[in-house]
Amino acid sequence: MTLSQRLPMEIIIAILSFVPAKSLFRYRRLSKELQYEIHKILVERIQNNFESGKNYLLATIESLDTHGSRPTHIFDLILLDINLSTLEIRFKINTKLNDTSSNISPKIIGRKLEGTEIWETTRQNVDISLESSWTTFNIDNCSSELIKNVSLHVFSPFDVNHKATFVAKGIVTFNMDIEPETLVRWEKAIDVHNQAILVVRNTVSEFDEFDSIIVMALVEEVIIKAGILLTAMEEKWKDVVSSVVIEDFDE
Repeated sequence: MTLSQRLPMEIIIAILSFVPAKSLFRYRRLSKELQYEIHKILVERIQNNFESGKNYLLATIESLDTHGSRPTHIFDLILLDINLSTLEIRFKINTKLNDTSSNISPKIIGRKLEGTEIWETTRQNVDISLESSWTTFNIDNCSSELIKNVSLHVFSPFDVNHKATFVAKGIVTFNMDIEPETLVRWEKAIDVHNQAILVVRNTVSEFDEFDSIIVMALVEEVIIKAGILLTAMEEKWKDVVSSVVIEDFDE
């Protein structure tokens, strides 16, 4: 006799609402009905954690030598939507960062590493330009690539210390294929287990006066599996990033 045959589903759901996310993913195999209810519980947890600016997803892009230079980009992302079937969560670039009427939108100026001073960094516009590549327009089949460390953390602007929870990290290759007047959108895994994905759009602009072109990679979204995100938050995963530095949030 299964658990669902011994107890009413309402009681089972009430019990499961207190079970850690890592265990819930194992219980999904018991029945299709239970899988559906567990998915609803997990989605509700994500919504409770990220709707209304309670928490933000932090993305940091930096060189492979993390001790030799500061991050090139650090920015926050807000919840966009959740796929109930696959439990994939989409986060988009926070467009509220220039909204002076919003009291919950953080203005990130950097991060603090364990045992170090603040690493300050300048946030660029909403479309984050990762890199630019100038090349002679007449060169055929010219392409380049940039290899960067990309890491994901969760933080709350309401936490006085703005403590950061580690989620995922990996090496991402940004392909800068040069084809004038094209728009390329691609996805690449951040971690080796494909639990987190970076969504990037490449743009190419031609500058006739210089007989050259400029290629930019613009981060649009981060897609992450609910399991790794909730487990990281519930177990309070940590790495070298201690906290996020927010400027004038109280004001």
